[in-house]
Amino acid sequence: MFAGAASIILLVIGAYQLMEFTDSTDFCGRLCHNVMYPEYTAYQASPHSRVACVQCHVGYGGNALIRSKISGIPQVWAVMTNSYERPLSPPVKNLRPARETCEQCHRPERFAGDLVRTHTTFDKDATNTAHTDTRIMRVGGGEAGIARDIHWHIAANVYYLPLDSQRQQIAWVGVENSDGTLTEYIDPAAAVEVTPERLARDQRLMDCVDCHNRATHIFQSPEALIDEAMVQGQIDQSLPYIKWAGLQALDPANPSLETAYEKIDAIGQFYQNNYPQVYAEKLTAINRALDELKNVAVLTTYPWMKLTWDNYPDQLGHQKSPGCFRCHGKLVPQDGTQGNATIDASCDACHYFKLP
Repeated sequence: MFAGAASIILLVIGAYQLMEFTDSTDFCGRLCHNVMYPEYTAYQASPHSRVACVQCHVGYGGNALIRSKISGIPQVWAVMTNSYERPLSPPVKNLRPARETCEQCHRPERFAGDLVRTHTTFDKDATNTAHTDTRIMRVGGGEAGIARDIHWHIAANVYYLPLDSQRQQIAWVGVENSDGTLTEYIDPAAAVEVTPERLARDQRLMDCVDCHNRATHIFQSPEALIDEAMVQGQIDQSLPYIKWAGLQALDPANPSLETAYEKIDAIGQFYQNNYPQVYAEKLTAINRALDELKNVAVLTTYPWMKLTWDNYPDQLGHQKSPGCFRCHGKLVPQDGTQGNATIDASCDACHYFKLP
C-alpha cells in the first residue's frame, strides 16, 4: 500500500518536472537544436532575451498549457520524421493576442512622447566613411479618443483584412468611431476580394505584433550587424576596408559556418599582406574584429534551414518590407468622399528629421 502510494507520488513529481522542462527555454532552443537553432540564436541576441519563450508562445493558466501541448504534437512528429518546412513558416495565425503577451510588460497607451533615434552606416571604402542621421520618432500614445501619432493605432480600434498568410497584402481597413460605426478604406486594386463573407471570417483587430512582428526573432543582415558592431566599438572603425572585408566574407550567406570562419580568418592575412604596418600596430584590434565577425556569422549562417536575413519581413517601418505602406499611401476611403486621396503617407506622420 505504502509502496503504491509512493510510486504514484513519484510519478506525479516526475510528470510535473517533465512538464516544467518542456516549458523551459533550453527545451525550446536546444533540444530541437537543428530546427529551432536560428530562432534560439536570434532570441539570445534580442531585446527580449530575458523573457522565457513560454511567456509569449504559451501564456498563463491551465487552458493555455493544454492548448500548447496539443498543438505541439504535430511539431514533434514533423521533427521526428524530418518533414518540417525549411525555413519555418512564421506562426502568424497561432500567435496569442498582444494584450496577453506584449502588454503584460508594455503599456502603449501610457506612452505619449517622442523618441530620438540615431542611425549610422559605413561605406565599403578604405576609411569606412560614416554616415549618420538622427530622426525623431513620433511614437505618441494616450488613451482612446485622445491618442496621437504611431501608437494611436493601438489606442483606437483598427480592423483590417489581410489577403495573404504573412499579412503583407491588406485590402481593407475599418476604423471604429466613437458611435460604433466604421470609417472604411479599401485598396481599389483588390476591391473585388473584399466581400462581406471574407470580412466576417478574416478581419483582424490590429495590435502590437502587426508592426512589431519581429520583436524577438530578429534576423539582421551582415551589413546591419557589422555597422552596429562598428558603432559600438566592437570592430575598430580605423581598420582600412574592414566593412568591405567583412561583407566579402559574409554576404551572400555561406554554405556552412566553417566556410564563414575560414573567410573571416583570411582577413587577417589580407591586412598582413596589404597593410603590414596596420597589422603590426593593431593586431589586437584586428583579432577582436575577426572574433566579432564570427559572432555575426553565427547570427546569419543557417544553411540547413535554408534561412537568411531576407526570409522574414519586418513590418516595423518600411525599409525591409512594405510595413506602414501596406495601408498608408495605398488605401482610399471606401465611400469615395475624398476621391483618390489615400491614407496619409507623408514622412512627418511618423517622424521628422533632426540634423546631428
